[in-house]
Amino acid sequence: MYAGTGNHRKKLTDRVRNIDSNGLEQYSILRRRWLPGEEDSLDSLSAALWLDNRYWENQRVAVANGIALALKGSE
Repeated sequence: MYAGTGNHRKKLTDRVRNIDSNGLEQYSILRRRWLPGEEDSLDSLSAALWLDNRYWENQRVAVANGIALALKGSE
């Protein structure tokens, strides 16, 4: 194990905890994921949140459709 690894792990864990409790930080992360060329403005943060919600809704529908198809079987 590398020297100082425990300290790095603690810093990383603390940083994740901070992100968990900071909504603006979470929105900034989503903006960087979905709109990497944009600045953190109200419009870009809102658009990134909308894109993320849309993505997960589409994933939910796709999984539900896949389950329905699997349960239906081939005819």
